[in-house]
Amino acid sequence: MTNVTRVGAESVFAFIAPSGRPMPVEVELGYRADDPHAVTMTFRMGRQETVWLVSRDLLADGLITTSGAGDVRLRPYNSTTAVLELRSDVSEAIFHVRSSELQEFLNSTYDVVAPGHENDYVDFDAELRKLLD
Repeated sequence: MTNVTRVGAESVFAFIAPSGRPMPVEVELGYRADDPHAVTMTFRMGRQETVWLVSRDLLADGLITTSGAGDVRLRPYNSTTAVLELRSDVSEAIFHVRSSELQEFLNSTYDVVAPGHENDYVDFDAELRKLLD
């Protein structure tokens, strides 16, 4: 299976600095049918770029209720905003995200791979070969 259908969107998240002051950060959201459970988030601040791979289900669930228990968490903040928390061994970042923009992006991924049909797009034999090589 070599389906490489892709969806992408540009957004601006509000990074909440330790002072509490929001700072705009450009974020590119990416989705590929050949990796149907994942969303790539590329954060750009000046010349620095950081990429996070996030579960599509975590993002969808996090627009409704608190989702995630590890390095990535998403929860509703109010009727228009969600709070995204990213944690690593050395730092933590909190962002405010427009819920409608994230939902619109997720809807475009559902046009590519419907929820519940992700495994139809995974070539398990190829993935197993990668692991065994």
